[in-house]
Amino acid sequence: MKNIISASRRTDIPAFYSEWFIRRLKAGEVYVKNPYGGQIYRVSLKPDDIHCIVFWSKNFAPLISRIEEVENVTGNLFFHFTITGIPEDIESNTPHYTEAIDDFICLSKRYSPDHLIWRFDPVCITDKLSFDYYEEMFSECAEKLRGSCDKCYISFVQKYRKAISNFEKYSDHKFVDIDTETQREYAIRLGRIAEKNGIKLFACCNDYLLSDQVHKGSCINSRELAGLFSGYSISTPVAPTRKECACTKSIDIGSYDTCPHGCLYCYANSDKEKSKALSENMDMGCNALGFNVDEKLLINEDLQASLL
Repeated sequence: MKNIISASRRTDIPAFYSEWFIRRLKAGEVYVKNPYGGQIYRVSLKPDDIHCIVFWSKNFAPLISRIEEVENVTGNLFFHFTITGIPEDIESNTPHYTEAIDDFICLSKRYSPDHLIWRFDPVCITDKLSFDYYEEMFSECAEKLRGSCDKCYISFVQKYRKAISNFEKYSDHKFVDIDTETQREYAIRLGRIAEKNGIKLFACCNDYLLSDQVHKGSCINSRELAGLFSGYSISTPVAPTRKECACTKSIDIGSYDTCPHGCLYCYANSDKEKSKALSENMDMGCNALGFNVDEKLLINEDLQASLL
């Protein structure tokens, strides 16, 4: 059975670990630790076992420069590209949004707008960062992406314990409580801007935002991916990663606490300094992201089902 490879919801592989990823592609396999149970699995990255690779990133520049090496394994590539323009005191290590837009347009020309999703999430409103800022930024990005983008996913920030801790430790921002009806009104305003620029707006795991202007998203949708990659069929069950998620099953090859972007709202990092230090000392030759697996000690070598 061919698998959808997710690279990755848990960290930014294209931005920081393109070298590691390409080495694993050439090796034809990668090891992954289940973040909930600790089991270690081998995941095949051989061409015959991959339906497609779904990338998630705030900075695709390092991967773009080596994209042909990825295409040598599979040309079935799909991209979630996050561009929000959030200030650096909340996102401390991301490219300027205009540079990211240039890279988005580059990928759109190389593949097609159908191969990319623009993610404008999360909308993180604080006592120093109002919705008006996001609306202005969204409008500017949408205008620049017109013709290169047809789908945008949004969500409002979730106040995870990790996020609250990071905001208290590293920032003088404070979360502002906004009721769901106001958030829905905000989303409708973004939806109208998106529509003017030929972009359809979707909500990720925030069903209360749905309206005529905002549709339910499915970040990894096997039916749509099968239609996108001609000659490839796949049927996988719905495998939600959290409440109101509509994604189908994929295999995520990333690791938590490895992303040095330093986004204070992120659910994937417990501490940005810890993640930065780990990234700086990462051995790109490891057969798993962040650690090396002694293959002789493994009992279960094949992953046939969801890691969850």
